[in-house]
Amino acid sequence: MSFALYFLRRLAHSVTLVAVLALTTFLLIGQAPGSYLDELANNPQVSAESVARMRSQFGLDRPFYEKFWRWSRSVASGDFGYSFVYQRPIRQLIGERVWNTVLLNLSALIVAWTAGLVLGLLAAGHRGSWIDGLVVGTTTILIGTPSVVLAVVLLASGATLGLPIGGLSTAGRESAGLAAWIADLARHLLLPVIAVAAGWFPAIARHTRAALLAALEAPHMLTARAKGVGRGRLLVVHALREALNPLTSLFGPSVAALLSASLLVEVVMAWPGIGQLTYDAVLKRDIFLVVDLVLLSAVLLLIGNVIGDVLLRRVDPRVAGR
Repeated sequence: MSFALYFLRRLAHSVTLVAVLALTTFLLIGQAPGSYLDELANNPQVSAESVARMRSQFGLDRPFYEKFWRWSRSVASGDFGYSFVYQRPIRQLIGERVWNTVLLNLSALIVAWTAGLVLGLLAAGHRGSWIDGLVVGTTTILIGTPSVVLAVVLLASGATLGLPIGGLSTAGRESAGLAAWIADLARHLLLPVIAVAAGWFPAIARHTRAALLAALEAPHMLTARAKGVGRGRLLVVHALREALNPLTSLFGPSVAALLSASLLVEVVMAWPGIGQLTYDAVLKRDIFLVVDLVLLSAVLLLIGNVIGDVLLRRVDPRVAGR
């Protein structure tokens, strides 16, 4: 199977999954009691006629599949709907926040994979030593610690160390110059990135260690060692190359895990991304904003999975036929 055909097949699967997820979201929201307009109807300053008109205008009085159809046609034309709560087009709301979430997740992805690979290499290179035991013990504790708990601990530690708590930047730093703005952004980004990355880099470290140890026990590795290849070169060059296949298969799940963790971390640490926006939209029953944010999260997850599949296809072309 050619690479282009493989990519198109994965893309078709992703589009189908997004459509099914959108339909299911409308169904579940329709089953939940109450709505934003029901709360609005309790306001004595809003007439019952105004509420009924809004309900008809936005199609909230129709079955879920009709809501889905109207929403699909609207999205296809580039209109993502209107937020009841924020009284603004949803496209503007998401556009203001989505890049903050992307920045957080890309930074956490880099930190998680860098830390995971380094710790995995250290543990495999010192198998049975105190370094190996420290890496295994630390990663075991972190794997069992929920991201929310870790975020709260980091918040308390950050406050003690004088690190900024919440937000994207300090007021007034935008006019202080590019270098000062970048430094301020990095300080605000530090704690959320650690909280998000800590949820996945232990798994990367443990998988790296296991893959490297398995590669080192292969017969051709024993032959290379017998020919005088140093352990460091054997580990970093030869064994790591052998471990690329199982490690590459972790990329897609790592993106999914990091994004899921970041949505919770954003709420706890007041990071202005789509996680905080989703939390507010669900609480206030802003139906179209909820659907758009759920679909955006799904799209980001699918993009990560597709990238992981493409990387795995490049590393091992045999997966194209699966």
